[in-house]
Amino acid sequence: MTTTEPEPEIPTKRIYVGNLGSNVTSDDLVQLFGLGTTTFLQRTCSVELACCEKTGKSKNFAFVNVPEHVHSELMKLNGIEFYGRQVVIEEAKTKPDNDKENKENKDNKGKKGGRNRYNNGRGRGRGGSGGNRRYGPRPKNKFNLPTLEPDQVFHLVDCGVNLTNPKFHQNTDYVIARALAAGVQKMVITGLKLVGSKSAVIMSKTRPNILYAAVGIHPHFVKDDWNDKTLDQLEELVKLPEVVAVGECGLDFNRLYSPKELQESSFKKQVQLAVRYQKALLVHERDSHEGIMEVLKEFEITLPPVVIHCFTGTAEQIKVYIEKGFYIGVTGFLCKEKHGEGLRNAIKDGTLPLNRIVVQTNAPYMTPNTPREEIDPVSKTLLEHCFAENEPCTLSIIVRCIAKCLSQEPRHVADALTETAMNVFRFHKAETNFE
Repeated sequence: MTTTEPEPEIPTKRIYVGNLGSNVTSDDLVQLFGLGTTTFLQRTCSVELACCEKTGKSKNFAFVNVPEHVHSELMKLNGIEFYGRQVVIEEAKTKPDNDKENKENKDNKGKKGGRNRYNNGRGRGRGGSGGNRRYGPRPKNKFNLPTLEPDQVFHLVDCGVNLTNPKFHQNTDYVIARALAAGVQKMVITGLKLVGSKSAVIMSKTRPNILYAAVGIHPHFVKDDWNDKTLDQLEELVKLPEVVAVGECGLDFNRLYSPKELQESSFKKQVQLAVRYQKALLVHERDSHEGIMEVLKEFEITLPPVVIHCFTGTAEQIKVYIEKGFYIGVTGFLCKEKHGEGLRNAIKDGTLPLNRIVVQTNAPYMTPNTPREEIDPVSKTLLEHCFAENEPCTLSIIVRCIAKCLSQEPRHVADALTETAMNVFRFHKAETNFE
């Protein structure tokens, strides 16, 4: 009879992180320090953010527990700028209350809704009321990969996926593996905040020629994430070869989480950045078509490729964008029975030509909810393998829907879409030197 040796205990050290903003979350710190980039770090690191019981906001400090060899690297980050503040990073003078922590873990073990170190809970999806409908329960085994017949695997590029989203933190490697198994050869990780943009760059460096980054500040977050130094920090990222686009940036007059004036001024500065370095521009537009066109008309002659990210607008807006030479980001929104009908019609009647489409999953949002009575076996398999609400492995479902609209073979459509993506993002080939 063989016995399994217990895994040796990893010595850890405790770090104090101070001078944080009240809007900082545990997920932000996980991204800042790269604690979710490998399964080893996910298993051995933890973040304890001090929060006000009444407001739930940060008390401006936290404790981070990391392995000894990681400790020295994090200590070097003392004074790093984060949300416009210089963060204090030093040796912690207090120890964790292990008894209390162990008791909480024991009490929560196996309970639905129990505390998760990285707050990897499930929320409501975008693109439809009530969140994203699934085709069954979440798979019990997150390690499973979709198995498709060779003639059903198309070589694709996901031109917009939120891999830095907390829903992927502990499963990134499996999500990427599922995407590769489904034929997605390259993915553009969209930045939404400055910390998310930095994280996207790090992820791209660790998976060369597969992952690439788009860096920018989403209009929802400019209120908290934009200051005098933000543009300079974004510019340093844009210069990097792993960065193929600026964005997701733009205007959102639907929810108005940030003031209109600030949205417009920060968007304009990010457009200037894309023009200066001639990298693709991912534009977020919600109830702001005229505002977007007003900002972009100043740069008409010098604009790089422009992608209207995650498009949910009208056929008339498509005509305007196509006339300007822009590209339309098509997501799983296309597959929604009611909401996607207008977009499907635009593809069918030629308002949106195939050579002006870039496909994006925008995962974990915009699940391609094809009506059950119309879904094909391959699409059903891909949806059933998603551990989150949506994953980049579902990209070919969107391609199949486009092919159906055009009455063309999916492989022909896939090849055309990949060629467009390569032209828009001009992916470089990173030289790797791993031995």
